[in-house]
Amino acid sequence: MSVELLVGFASTIAAIAASAATLGYWLGRKFEGIEKRFEEINKRFEEVNKRFEKVDKRFEKYDEKFERLEERMAAEFRRTRREFVELVRALHTHLIEFIAMKGLFTAEERMYLLSEAERIIAAYAARANPLSREEAEFILEVVRELREKPAKEVDLAKLDKALEIADKWFERDGVYEAAKLWINLYTLRAILLKERGER
Repeated sequence: MSVELLVGFASTIAAIAASAATLGYWLGRKFEGIEKRFEEINKRFEEVNKRFEKVDKRFEKYDEKFERLEERMAAEFRRTRREFVELVRALHTHLIEFIAMKGLFTAEERMYLLSEAERIIAAYAARANPLSREEAEFILEVVRELREKPAKEVDLAKLDKALEIADKWFERDGVYEAAKLWINLYTLRAILLKERGER
């Protein structure tokens, strides 16, 4: 191989190396500029994230306040509902006992109340019954006893238990039929006590 060829080859390699170095330097400067821009963008995103974190903290405080307010309102609503139910119950019991004491309930009214209690239980037994089968059967048994036995032979404790079942049903579901069942049973209890001479 001749010296001229080696020198030409070396100069070509040197030129390529110089071009590569220049290109590398130029690319390095460009990438450095791009990196600086990305750093600036990252800083801006960090500032935006900090702002969002502050906003999130504010919303968390508001969420907590709304949750506490909602809990207080729900508690107040439950208390008001309970007081209203107790007021209505007190009014009904007073009127029923007063009317029974006066002996104003007739035999036909007694039969109507028994039929209504049976109808309510039958209506709820046909669909998704909120009462268990045992509870429904127990109330029907009490109603049958009220219908078939003389007042002195009716088990008052069973009637009280039926009243308790109706009351729990109303407390749990708040439905009209549960309240009506309770009122019917309570009225029947007042009539029974009057027939026994205990009122």
